[in-house]
Amino acid sequence: GWGYLSAELAQKSRGLTRLDLYEADHAALEAARDNLAENCPNAPARFFWHDLAGEPVKDKYDLVIMNPPFHEGHAADPALGQAMIKTAASALRGGGRLMLVANRGLPYEPVLAANFRESGETCRNARFKV
Repeated sequence: GWGYLSAELAQKSRGLTRLDLYEADHAALEAARDNLAENCPNAPARFFWHDLAGEPVKDKYDLVIMNPPFHEGHAADPALGQAMIKTAASALRGGGRLMLVANRGLPYEPVLAANFRESGETCRNARFKV
């Protein structure tokens, strides 16, 4: 993406000490870097060119927010998002939370239930669920 969720989090979170952005697509990572610099110049952001679908992260987090991709080219592939959810689960500290934005039709509930003590929707509209 271009860093929309990160920019919103940075603008609304007082006391934010670190914001790490991971992106497998280098052009998208650079777009996120540019957008955060423009919209949140004081955000304590770090940027990682990193494929979360196949590579674990070294750090541990209190919160992970994501809107994972669900297609490879033009073909739908929910396995990408499922792999990223598993990586997020392993990257969270005890008591940490995952906030996930996804298209309503994507079958992420089983992988969430398998990797988190509890999960559920906080909101939804005609196209997306959180």
